[in-house]
Amino acid sequence: MGATADTIWEVPAYLPCLQPPLTDEAVANAEEQIRHTLPAAYLALLKKQNGGYIRFSLPNMTQTHRMIAGIGPNFPSLTPLDDLQEYVSFPLQGLVEFDGDGHWYLCLDYRENSGIPSVTYANIEGDYRESRVAESFADYLSMLQIDIGDDEYVLEAVSDIEAVKAELSASLGISFEPPSDWAFGYLQHGARLGTETNPKWVWISPNDVPRGFVRANEPKYMELKDLMPGYAARFTELPPNSYILSTPEDVRPRAIKACTRSGLIVRPLREYVNWPFSFE
Repeated sequence: MGATADTIWEVPAYLPCLQPPLTDEAVANAEEQIRHTLPAAYLALLKKQNGGYIRFSLPNMTQTHRMIAGIGPNFPSLTPLDDLQEYVSFPLQGLVEFDGDGHWYLCLDYRENSGIPSVTYANIEGDYRESRVAESFADYLSMLQIDIGDDEYVLEAVSDIEAVKAELSASLGISFEPPSDWAFGYLQHGARLGTETNPKWVWISPNDVPRGFVRANEPKYMELKDLMPGYAARFTELPPNSYILSTPEDVRPRAIKACTRSGLIVRPLREYVNWPFSFE
């Protein structure tokens, strides 16, 4: 499938992880710091959004790669790995990290080609290993995939989410808790099944959500809260007014039947994301 500047960024954007809008001066300063020219494909992403969480992942990667660092004063920012050389036997000069957690890093790798970097995975913990991921940043983008779970279904053309919740509550014998936007910046409607020791959840969430979010208890809330006004689609592949339903496997047939009874079209999310058409 692959990712582009228009499709890669997760919606809503988590505002504390964004850098200020990219400028030529910021790019020049970054290239002076890393002593190399940044790939055009990398800069194209940052011109669209200067860093943050992505909605794609690398297949078969053990660690959770969910972010691409931007250029600027905020954390995380594009950073050379030179300072960690004492912890590993393989050379780090020429590696520039764009994601990682302090134990592992995904890096632009200029060690073999100072003009066109490859993409390398480096595990720093215990001098474990390094491995080539892609021959170029553009190749890396082409490898990315959206991870869609088998439990995620699309509810098309939802005009009354409360009516849908009522139908599910009656069919499954559940009660929805008050919706909350704390976790992801958009309202999630959840009802718990199972037991106290083995809880299971039914979740419904909108596809159209705020463009960006910051939690009210975070230090920069007042500074950031109006940075990205308006709404956008989490999955641009879905038709308008869609919601995403996630259920445990044992109640899924009844949940789908209940939604169909409400007059909704219900289909697996992976069908929309992987099919080459749009609703424009």
